[in-house]
Amino acid sequence: MIRRIGTMDGVSALPSPPPRAVVANGLVFTSGQVPLRSVPEVENGNFADDVRLALANLSAILEESGSSLKHVLKITTFLTDPRLADYNEIYVDVFGDNLPARTTVMVSESDYSIEIHCIAAVADGHKPPLIRRITNALGMAPVLGPYSQAVVANGMVFTSGQIPARTSMQDQPEDFAGKVRQTLTNLEAILLEAGSDLAHVAKVTTYLTDPEQLAEYNRVYAEVFGSTLPARTSCCVGIWDIALEIECIAFVADGPSQAPFPQEPELVSATQKAGETC
Repeated sequence: MIRRIGTMDGVSALPSPPPRAVVANGLVFTSGQVPLRSVPEVENGNFADDVRLALANLSAILEESGSSLKHVLKITTFLTDPRLADYNEIYVDVFGDNLPARTTVMVSESDYSIEIHCIAAVADGHKPPLIRRITNALGMAPVLGPYSQAVVANGMVFTSGQIPARTSMQDQPEDFAGKVRQTLTNLEAILLEAGSDLAHVAKVTTYLTDPEQLAEYNRVYAEVFGSTLPARTSCCVGIWDIALEIECIAFVADGPSQAPFPQEPELVSATQKAGETC
């Protein structure tokens, strides 16, 4: 069954808006949330106000959908303001220990400084979801920002955007093909830690900073995935001097045949501090 959540009291909307969220199979998929106020103001607030308002709007829609911020599995953030450290500080204050997987990129044109959308688990009080948050997969560069490398729930794995870092942000391959291979190697390492692998990836989203590199990206990508090609979206954005970022949604390798939300009294989480990376 698919349930569509419409416009809510207290959350502004554009004329003839799409659903604010769609609920299906124990998951909530939200539309992008921006710092719109229920009562229009002469001018928007500062960047910090915009971030808090966008997250408050996201929280309100999740509550209406039967979920909450602590049940968010994956966040995607689009910024036009480059103050990532300021965003991270507010973000970790709002999410606390329940850090979702996250991808953050810069976009050049928008009426708003920030837009956020997410995938969350339904917060059934009688059958709370089992959520496992992976902080640092074996052999990966340390996580510096307020996010989990991957979140596992409902037989699915939601990864954060992966970049070409080997041991650190400063340790990356020189050539673009090497960067693509390293990024996919990092993605695979996280999937293995989560109980999945590249053959079980259902959807890939790729963020490039140079559209001229798409052909080279496709060549390496095809070599790595072979005949097990996922659905894919690729776009060009800004990523703080990083050549590319890749995120995915995958199935746990033993399949989601178990009960969607095993009984679990508490969420499994990890505490992380805000940092300078997306």
